Amino acid sequence: MKYKYIFLFVLFLGLSVNTSAQNGGLSSVLKAYKISLDADSNEVATEVTEVKPGDIIEYRLTYQNGTGGDITQLMPVLPIPPEMFYLESTAPPELSGASVSTTANDFRQLPLTRQVTQPDGSQVNRVIPAQEYRRLQWLVPALAAGESITLTARVEVRS
Repeated sequence: MKYKYIFLFVLFLGLSVNTSAQNGGLSSVLKAYKISLDADSNEVATEVTEVKPGDIIEYRLTYQNGTGGDITQLMPVLPIPPEMFYLESTAPPELSGASVSTTANDFRQLPLTRQVTQPDGSQVNRVIPAQEYRRLQWLVPALAAGESITLTARVEVRS
């Protein structure tokens, strides 16, 4: 049951930034799809509102420019709930950054790294696994009037 609430919370976060295109603004819609395989091993995406451990979920965040002018440097952010983890390299178009923080705006280019102290006291940089990413960020350099763009990312519900 807690997965349903966390899942709905993420959907709410995405929809809470929604502005109506009828008012001549930028609108966004976040939808979630469970990814499964059919009998021929082809991927099938089914829109969902509930998830369970082990499910692969694809978030699709669509922005529509209804402003009448170009929008530049749009930087959408998708939070990853604690009960889910991001599946590396599943976020087209390419991510501009990610964060391991759930709240801070400390986005960095991929791959994320951290310093780790070795047994001898020396410090080395290690790549942070994508499963630790808590927020994803894209850079949309330009979105012309009337244009839309869909950003996607896949996560797996923790077992």
